[in-house]
Amino acid sequence: MRLDPLKGNFVIRPRRSRSPELHPLLILALLIAFLHAPGLPAQSDTPLPPGRPPEFGAEAGYGFSVHLNRGRSVEHFWLLEPWAGVRVSARLQYVVEAHLARHLTPRGYVVGLMPVGGRLYIGSGRALPYVSIGGGFGWTDLTSLEEIDRRFNFLLQASAGIRYNLSERSAWTFEARLAHISNGGTARPNLGLNNLVFLGGFRFR
Repeated sequence: MRLDPLKGNFVIRPRRSRSPELHPLLILALLIAFLHAPGLPAQSDTPLPPGRPPEFGAEAGYGFSVHLNRGRSVEHFWLLEPWAGVRVSARLQYVVEAHLARHLTPRGYVVGLMPVGGRLYIGSGRALPYVSIGGGFGWTDLTSLEEIDRRFNFLLQASAGIRYNLSERSAWTFEARLAHISNGGTARPNLGLNNLVFLGGFRFR
């Protein structure tokens, strides 16, 4: 009820109904209940405890070119990355990856191996953020691109992601990666092809 200044009397206005909202405390309680659901592994103080055996997994996703130099090729591709990891310390893992890319525009491929790589896990618990780098070599037929000058090239990658452990032997991974392909100056002008890739994967040791 409020005063109408034009008529000098009170008028009753109906209340507006509000849509139901989830209280933040309720959302937090549901999240805690999910993370402590029975059957999930207990949280560990370190991401890679002593004596952990080698791990194996694979990631797959979609990528596209980003213009970090004067090259202007527009690339889209699918990428598959099988990998193996060995514990180095409580947070550091030595990682070897295969690189299998199917390019769509223009059609072509890049196949290679990155035998030099590392993955650093941050924090503790079931959900583990991480950063990784890797380097290796590969073979491609994308020599029609202005960024690629020969079939043999070197591969570099830097990525950030998160791993969610389902059990002691399995985990999901989600990752964003900057990938670089170039010939290391062995042929000119050697602009190099830079790509942004989004990957989802599964660890199945």
